[in-house]
Amino acid sequence: MDDSRIVDLFFQRSEQAISETQMKYGRLCANIARGILTNREDSEECVNDSYMKLWSAIPPKRPESLCGYLCMIVRNTALSAYEKARRRSYEEQYDELSEIIPDDVTVESRFESGQLGGYINEYLSKVSRKSREVFVSRYYFNMSISDTAAGLGMTESAVKTRLSRVRAGLKTFLQERGVEL
Repeated sequence: MDDSRIVDLFFQRSEQAISETQMKYGRLCANIARGILTNREDSEECVNDSYMKLWSAIPPKRPESLCGYLCMIVRNTALSAYEKARRRSYEEQYDELSEIIPDDVTVESRFESGQLGGYINEYLSKVSRKSREVFVSRYYFNMSISDTAAGLGMTESAVKTRLSRVRAGLKTFLQERGVEL
């Protein structure tokens, strides 16, 4: 079925519009979403959300290119999902470190944050290479536990244990240096 006929089905509010769109562009949409999200389940959810957004947009819009319009919706939906997951990951990481690193924003604390960074670097220079790699992967490169484990040839459990030990050691190290936590 050609695109103009599919758009007409949207204007008629026929559910066949979605199934025709899915048959014609489903594979393309899945590839776009997978390229951004990399996770199959998240990609499928993104594509389904995109079909709903398309349903809500047509009418009143009548896109010149259904394919281009749909691809833009899928891309934007996938990017939003990616950003949301990334923010959630940052929040997890912040929670993991919140007991160790103070969260005040005074002028003194900004000065001390440079000193704090120095302390963290000093501590990391004293731990094993593997512990340092795990810590940096997680908190500097924002990698998930599973990605860190895969990248370093470890189990997820081993990564979690090592992170817990490094955080505990860092907390003690910072307290010994007089950092108020």
